[in-house]
Amino acid sequence: MMVLGIYGYGGHGLEVEELARTINFKENRWEKIIFIDDTPSKVDNQKVFSFETILSTYSESEIEFMVGLGEPVLREKIFYKIKVRGYKLARLIHPSAVVAEDVAINEGTMVSANAFISVKADISENVLVQPMAAIHHECRVGKHSVIGTSASMGGNSSIGDNSFMGLNSSLKQGITVGNGSVIGMGAVVIKDVADKTTVAGNPARVIKEGDVRAF
Repeated sequence: MMVLGIYGYGGHGLEVEELARTINFKENRWEKIIFIDDTPSKVDNQKVFSFETILSTYSESEIEFMVGLGEPVLREKIFYKIKVRGYKLARLIHPSAVVAEDVAINEGTMVSANAFISVKADISENVLVQPMAAIHHECRVGKHSVIGTSASMGGNSSIGDNSFMGLNSSLKQGITVGNGSVIGMGAVVIKDVADKTTVAGNPARVIKEGDVRAF
């Protein structure tokens, strides 16, 4: 039986742990669940370990990882830090989530409680779908992106790589959001959003352009 290593010992990492425990209660997938963190003060070598310690302790067949960070740029960084060493990431789907049969959940992706993913949706690697988010028919979510709690993507809309939808935000049907963009919480997006652009409000308006971080 494998070990699950959650990379990032913080608020979101603890939410990942809770979801994993719920899955483990039903499926008994992991022998134990541990954390990895790059902050020395968090490492206790009991529950939280350095990445170097994990690499020297577990082979690729003994552990799988999950990113425990909610910011897309950081999610990408940790994802490739794990992959370049030859390790794999898990797929976590809460038992209460509704995912259409034809939807593939790719490596590193987490689908939280009561989320909904409809038919012909395309969910890329290392995506975070937060509780009660709704991704409707034929939507596309790019790599490392985050769909926040209660966010909604209308049918045939898309969000690029490394992008972030804040909680309670929504995309009109057919809207395209570029790479590295941020949709502020509660925003109602009725026009396409370019790469590396932050929008907010109802209707959503551009408030920042250029390289952006969600938080």
